[in-house]
Amino acid sequence: YDEFITYRAGATAPLGKSTRLRASFSTAFNAPAFNQIRPTLYTTASPDLDPERGVSWEIGGEQSVSSGVVTIAGSYFNQRFKDMIQYVSGGPPDFLGSFENLTEAESNGFELEARLALASEWSASASYAMATPRVKRVSSDYAGDLVAGEPLLRRPRHSAGATLGWSRRSIASLSASATYSGERPDKDFSQFPAPTVKLSPYYRIDLAASRDVFTSSERTLGITARVENLFDKRYEDVLNFAAPRRTVLIGARYSGSL
Repeated sequence: YDEFITYRAGATAPLGKSTRLRASFSTAFNAPAFNQIRPTLYTTASPDLDPERGVSWEIGGEQSVSSGVVTIAGSYFNQRFKDMIQYVSGGPPDFLGSFENLTEAESNGFELEARLALASEWSASASYAMATPRVKRVSSDYAGDLVAGEPLLRRPRHSAGATLGWSRRSIASLSASATYSGERPDKDFSQFPAPTVKLSPYYRIDLAASRDVFTSSERTLGITARVENLFDKRYEDVLNFAAPRRTVLIGARYSGSL
């Protein structure tokens, strides 16, 4: 896909002792996946796909209160995408779909965040975002059924998250996190033509822990554990494809020379 140069620039400026303004600008690209270019059991090949390109900017600020114990931040963001890769339903006789580039899409909105330093070993944070991901413009070459103004598939308008953590250096750490994803559109490809449906909102709770069992000036050995989807919630990020149920992962971490 030839060569791409991406960059990010940001700046912050203090406004008094407890207020800070910030702004950033960045670019990005995403090359087509192998299964989007080559044929599969369910799609035809799309060898002429262009990489997705994006430009985004953000402006916001943060305010510290209670001597830095609480920090509140807010920002407005604007993201523009060019040549976004979208699935296109196939017609008879084989109904094999394909992938094509949209001309332009956008997502803009705002994000709110709060961080709390409860004590030297405790921390908490929460965030909420509202976005409007939608098709901005399509070219005459695009053969899909998305039109300008329609929402992008599988992207929620509302999302939120919260984390509570405890950590003691060189001993152990614990954390609990909650994520929420709001209602979002998808296509029911089990029907033809595929109608637009709504995926239900869901929340998920995850737990994580780590414990150092051996430490020295040169080496550290620890064990880790993580439980994803603690309450075994049923939900779908893609219609008719169930997300993983409760998952438990146990591991080890070593740092230092061998």
